[in-house]
Amino acid sequence: MTGDHVNPGTRRAIDWRRMLAEGVLIVGSVYLAIYLEGVSNDRQEVEEARTTLAQLQVDLEEDRGDLAEILEEQRTLAGLYADLDRWLATPAAMPFDSVEAALDFIAYHNRTMFPRKGAWTTMLAEGYLGALDDPRLVARLGTFYGRINERIEYNGGYYDRSLGQVSGETVPSVWDYERRRPAADPERLRLLRGQLRFMRKAWNEFYIDLLTQYQEELGATIEAVEGHLAD
Repeated sequence: MTGDHVNPGTRRAIDWRRMLAEGVLIVGSVYLAIYLEGVSNDRQEVEEARTTLAQLQVDLEEDRGDLAEILEEQRTLAGLYADLDRWLATPAAMPFDSVEAALDFIAYHNRTMFPRKGAWTTMLAEGYLGALDDPRLVARLGTFYGRINERIEYNGGYYDRSLGQVSGETVPSVWDYERRRPAADPERLRLLRGQLRFMRKAWNEFYIDLLTQYQEELGATIEAVEGHLAD
């Protein structure tokens, strides 16, 4: 029976080596799973970032279409402001129907630019900018949405409010819509002409210049986004 005898110490030593090996295997498997999951998550985040960037590109292209229309409309308004200035300067020869139509058009067709920002908001909220791995593009997007767009929105809102005050307060006090002619008081006509001249110079012409500059920045941003998505 001595041949069947096993030293207890030897058995314990063999068990510990096996347990250690199994432990190393388990820990290694866990770390490998964590690593692979991280790689998978990173890839998924990159894909989601690119998908959001593609939607941002769609937003920018739609903004570019709107911008072209708004610029054209503002140039039309510039002509109407010039006509009104000329007509109000000579009340006796004023074409009443044309003046009223121009006043109404300016009041109700002053379209301003408010860019879309849904995809940009998503990109910020989900932290996708880092996943783009493109510092130059990130810097351009940050400047475009954080400064340039804010300037466009601020001035557009201010323009709307300023014109709303003239159209809602001064015009009704000067123009008799029932008789379709101006009030007899020449001082009121001069007041209206002065305010419309201010709107033309301080806002309409300024806003056209601002939109023209914005058009260049918008085009450059679209080009940068297209370049990244093409890689």
